[in-house]
Amino acid sequence: MTCEECLSELATGSLREMAADSAVMQHCVTCPDCSRLTTQLRDREYNAANVLNNLPPMSNPITVAETSVLTAQRRRVGQVVVMLTGAALVITIWFTAAKIFFPAMNRGDLNNSSSLRTETIPLQCLSPQQAADIINPYVRSHGSTYYVPSSGISAITVRGNAAEVAKSKDLLLTFESDPAAACRHTVGADLKLLQDEIFAAQKSQGTGSASDKVPTAVKKRTAAKELPEPKKQ
Repeated sequence: MTCEECLSELATGSLREMAADSAVMQHCVTCPDCSRLTTQLRDREYNAANVLNNLPPMSNPITVAETSVLTAQRRRVGQVVVMLTGAALVITIWFTAAKIFFPAMNRGDLNNSSSLRTETIPLQCLSPQQAADIINPYVRSHGSTYYVPSSGISAITVRGNAAEVAKSKDLLLTFESDPAAACRHTVGADLKLLQDEIFAAQKSQGTGSASDKVPTAVKKRTAAKELPEPKKQ
C-alpha cells in the first residue's frame, strides 16, 4: 500500500474500525510519516470521545416527558376550543339570519301582497267562465288569481297588480262591447233582425209572397234559429 492509499483510507474510515492486521496498520509499521499521522488521529478521536461523554445531557428526561404531556393536553384543549368556536359561529349566523334576513323576506312578501289589488268586474254579455278564459293568460304574476262565482252571479273577481287588473278590465270591456259577440245573439234579437230583413226584401222587390222574397241566407238563419217544439206529456 502506498502513502496516498493509506491517507485515503484514513480520511474515509475510523481507526476504531480498523483491525491490527489491516493494510493501513501494516503500512504504518513500515512508514514513519503515516505512523505519526495515525497516532495523531487516534489521540484526537479519543479526546473527542471523552469530551462527548463528559457533556451533561441537553435536557432532563423527566422534563422532556412532562413537556410532552403538557403539549398533548394543550392540543386537546385547542381542539375543544376550536369546536366550541365553530359552534358559537354557527349559532351566531343562525340568530342573525333569524333576526335580519327572515323578517326582511317576510316584509318583502307583505309588500308584494299589499301591492296586489282585488276588483270585481260586472259582466253583461259574457259568462264568468268565458271571462276567465279571456283573462287567464294575463293574470300570471306571483299571488295573482281570479275567482269565478258559483252562484250564477254575472261577475268575475280579479286579484293582481294594477297592470293586470287594468288589462283584464280592458279586455272584458272590448269583448262585451263588440256587436258581433255571440252572447248578444239572443232569440228575440235574431227574430227582430229577421223581420227587418224580410220587410226590406219585400219593399225592394215589390209585392209577392214573403217566403218567396226572403233571401236564401235569411232562410238558412231562420232554420238555424228555429226553436224546437216542446214535447207533449
